[in-house]
Amino acid sequence: MKTRKRIGLMIVNPEIIYQKRVMEGLLKQCERYDYDIVSFSPLVDIWFRDRRYLRSEMNIWNLINFDLIDGLIIVPISMTRNEDYSEVEKLSKSLKERCNKPIVSIDLPMEGAEAVFTDDAPAFRAILSHILDTHKIPPEEIYLLSGRKGLEISESRIRGCREELAARGIDPSLLKVHYGDFWYASGSRLADKIITHEEPMPRAIICGNDYMAIGLANRLIAAGIDVPGQIIVTGYDATMDAVVNEMPITSFVPPVSGTAQRAVNKLHKLLEPEAPEIPADEVSEEYLCIGASCGCQTNLNYIRHNFEHALYKSSHDYTHGFRADSSDMSTITESYMLENMTAAKNPAECLGSVFNHTYLLMPYHNFYLVLRPDWLNAYRRIRDGYPERMRLVVHSVPSDEDSEDKNEFYEDSPSRDFPSSQMLPQLTQPREKPSIFYFAPVHFQQDTLGYCVLQCTLDQELKLSAVFRNWVRNVNNALEMTRVQNRLISYSLYDNMTGLYNRRGMDRTFSRMCRSASDRDSCFVCVIDMNWLKMINDNYGHPEGDYAIMQLARCASAIASDDRFCAVRAGGDEFFVIGIGQFDESMTYTKKEQLLSWIERINRTSGRPYKISAGIGCCLRKYSPGVKLEELIHEADMNMYEHKKLLKQQSGSEKRDSRR
Repeated sequence: MKTRKRIGLMIVNPEIIYQKRVMEGLLKQCERYDYDIVSFSPLVDIWFRDRRYLRSEMNIWNLINFDLIDGLIIVPISMTRNEDYSEVEKLSKSLKERCNKPIVSIDLPMEGAEAVFTDDAPAFRAILSHILDTHKIPPEEIYLLSGRKGLEISESRIRGCREELAARGIDPSLLKVHYGDFWYASGSRLADKIITHEEPMPRAIICGNDYMAIGLANRLIAAGIDVPGQIIVTGYDATMDAVVNEMPITSFVPPVSGTAQRAVNKLHKLLEPEAPEIPADEVSEEYLCIGASCGCQTNLNYIRHNFEHALYKSSHDYTHGFRADSSDMSTITESYMLENMTAAKNPAECLGSVFNHTYLLMPYHNFYLVLRPDWLNAYRRIRDGYPERMRLVVHSVPSDEDSEDKNEFYEDSPSRDFPSSQMLPQLTQPREKPSIFYFAPVHFQQDTLGYCVLQCTLDQELKLSAVFRNWVRNVNNALEMTRVQNRLISYSLYDNMTGLYNRRGMDRTFSRMCRSASDRDSCFVCVIDMNWLKMINDNYGHPEGDYAIMQLARCASAIASDDRFCAVRAGGDEFFVIGIGQFDESMTYTKKEQLLSWIERINRTSGRPYKISAGIGCCLRKYSPGVKLEELIHEADMNMYEHKKLLKQQSGSEKRDSRR
């Protein structure tokens, strides 16, 4: 099976209509070339008001290992608003340092990248032709409301209309041009000029986008002007807003999909200069979407298609199995996904619930959830980048998918760790058909937890929609809830100061040890009681007393050397080390000597004006079902007091010797 090329994609908020059309073109052309796509997408708008949340979304770009892709396509226009290009400039600087692969940008130039632009002129020639030929409006009674003067996207739309007039032998200057800013207010302002007779009333107004057309049409209608009876209004972009407007706007699907195809062609030429090129799709009259605002009979299929994606469906037909509509939010809302996930009692149940709700993303080929190995540690925060190793915790395959990898699981196991530089181990596996891997960030507010990857074949329906975004949000919240629960459990099982088990944690751990014990095992208990803590507190202060407690906790933890043992802070200055295993009679002596050696090492290197000391008592008994931990501790406690007596005798002897 041949190794196919992988095309990286950097795009923001892919559920927006422009980005969707770019994706359609990329998938179509990459399928023709048999290329894989690896997409990295923040799922919110670049100017999302919570900048900290946005930062965590954009962190997905720090995951990219450019050694694993052959070329990169960027959609920088998705990273701008109101002519603010600061994010594009930051990205350009970062890529200059990190990426040595060929780069192609779409609809906006970037330093270090080849650029491909959408030519809007043919689309506006088609719109003007419709008004001239179908509605018989003379050119001198047509206005064109474009964007800001001097912008290429504004001027190309003007150029298209003038080219059409020139091609018909009509003076292009007959078309009167107004400039706006591609927002509703621009249309409203032109409407006000017409209403107040500051501008003569035209018979038709071609708007540079749907938002200006909506603002214009609604303001005219509110003032009593008949649209389209007195003034025809058209838009551009064929957005959902144009369809659901009270007066549906006649619009045009921009040839962005074709631009994306040409971007793939340009990258293809850079990667394989000698290989033949597959032509991109051409713009056709089929891209014209008829609404009521031009006076033609509304194209009901155009309206129905968009409403189908806008409706909240309370009931679904599951006769042939579940196939989620990528734009239908009811599938995720009515699933009670968030409630089910947050009801999880432990991390395993949480990951299981994520696994069980992947059906909401169908159709897809594979789903992967990748988390930090320490994702349960609610005290550690990661804002930028990813740790050196990541952990694959969920893999799901739809039941009706013929996947090369049917190894489904949900498991938080170190055995599934891999270097984060791999991004996803399955990414480089051979496959019969090309795929797109959608990498999306998983985080809670500013804390990066990992990422998820949705793998689809290139002929499957696009998945990065409002459903996907909200599905991931639910996962984010569920993971954080589990982290909080885990932290609360740790409070109940662990000593906050030392990190050792408390008595409750000790009882639970000892019970677990007993469940896996055999008649060949023995039970070991060591009781450690600090000497002279009051003297340290009284003479050197409580911070020094806390230091001494922490050092003795280190010693206890050091001799609890493997998973057969656990270390416990039983009280203020008292510690236990408990174990079950195949221990011989020398265990009590060995562990006591190890502990004394650790204490001596700390005293030798601490530089403190006092020494840490402890009474130590151990016991060892053959394991038997129903063994009582309290009895073992009591026996070790008695031995500890014998050791304390011995220490006092030694201390007294040393004092008498010093006076001689």
